[in-house]
Amino acid sequence: MARITQIPEPNIGLPTTRPYVPVTRFLERRSLAIEAMQRHGLEALVVYGDREHAGDLHFLTGVDPRFEEGVFILLRTGDATVLLGNENLGYAPDPELGIRVLLYQEFSPQGQFRHKPVQLADLLTSAGLERGVRTGVAGAKSLGVGFIADPAKAFGVPSYLVDTLRALVGEENLSNAQDMFVHPEHGLRTHNTVHEIAEAEYASAFNSASVNAATRGLGVGVRADELAGSLFDGGIAHSVHFMVNFGLKTARGLSSPTDQRAQKGDAYQIAQGLRGSLTCRSGMIAGSAADLNADVASFFEAATLNYFDTMLAWYGAVRIDATGGDVFAAADAARDPELFEFALNPGHTLGFEEWLHSPFEAGNTAKLASGVLLQGDIIPAAKGPHVGINIEDGLALADEALRDQFAGLYPEAQERVERRREYVREVIGLELDPSVLLLSNTPLWHAPYALDRSSALTA
Repeated sequence: MARITQIPEPNIGLPTTRPYVPVTRFLERRSLAIEAMQRHGLEALVVYGDREHAGDLHFLTGVDPRFEEGVFILLRTGDATVLLGNENLGYAPDPELGIRVLLYQEFSPQGQFRHKPVQLADLLTSAGLERGVRTGVAGAKSLGVGFIADPAKAFGVPSYLVDTLRALVGEENLSNAQDMFVHPEHGLRTHNTVHEIAEAEYASAFNSASVNAATRGLGVGVRADELAGSLFDGGIAHSVHFMVNFGLKTARGLSSPTDQRAQKGDAYQIAQGLRGSLTCRSGMIAGSAADLNADVASFFEAATLNYFDTMLAWYGAVRIDATGGDVFAAADAARDPELFEFALNPGHTLGFEEWLHSPFEAGNTAKLASGVLLQGDIIPAAKGPHVGINIEDGLALADEALRDQFAGLYPEAQERVERRREYVREVIGLELDPSVLLLSNTPLWHAPYALDRSSALTA
């Protein structure tokens, strides 16, 4: 059973060498995409990307569209073309990838140069699309039959692109191919190599150290926006905005910081997301239960202890070949339904985005595989006074071969992973499956009373 007691904080250093995915991995991704196209009976794949939906485009090309939009066209023959706007020409794919780059200025921000007009249909035709070519479209999300009459023919990308494709290849030849990338079991972006895991570990180390540094600054009278200024990112691109909030504002979950000041007895929330990682902590601006109203104090401690038991059950169930339903059942069995419900799925897959997909629901038979990145993410919907309870960090699953490869190529990261596992085993009191690689520098460490960092949760 969980308890709050005096334990040391983890002391794990930040990385000094930043890992990068090599060009050869992008070529491998393209080959895997072509194999998936063959399995799905597709002759062409059209991948859209913009500032909010960049993951699939980046996965295949390395292009991060930033201010603009972009479209990648891949044929089953291997021919590859990317359409970019004015500014993204500077973000063009590495020449070693052999991707033809075409300028389509309508992807550029409003009012920018449009002095080289060309019809989108003409560019798509030059990329190899024509009537009868069976074409999949990706770049946003797959849609559910309970919400859309025909999900296979519904698309989350802009209508001007879909309308042009329908006219060009024929509506009967167009289908939603998003699951090819994000499905929690067979999606291309669900399965990561040693290089993607190393990138995620690097991001998670900075993320967790940053959030932990900000929690040290918590105190009565502290301004949320000033506290947010203590967060740092190591130059890593963000997957979400900063979240620093106090009191009832934490119930909104996704709010950005304001000039709000912390009061004694407030709930707090601090979260930061860097690509491949997110860390969040939520607790109370208090030194002990004595700083809280009596009704809040009794509920907060009971809910926090049960929440931590639920987190421990989730972590203990996660392993290669466990199903999403298995992990959900383990966490749900530990949860006291009189204290809280799951506000969202208890955990999800990570990727370029903070939330890629999730298999963690009752009865889900999708199996967790080696190479998957996961977010230990249980958000409680509390059944009592408003309090702050949340612990979120990232992890990876790796079989023995992948673990050996990781240790050989990234020995400094491997040392951090080993120290995190030792901390969780020796201090927190949880023995993890060998396949679990903890990526956070504060693995399962949380002081629920923010003003007393000497007392934290353990098993």
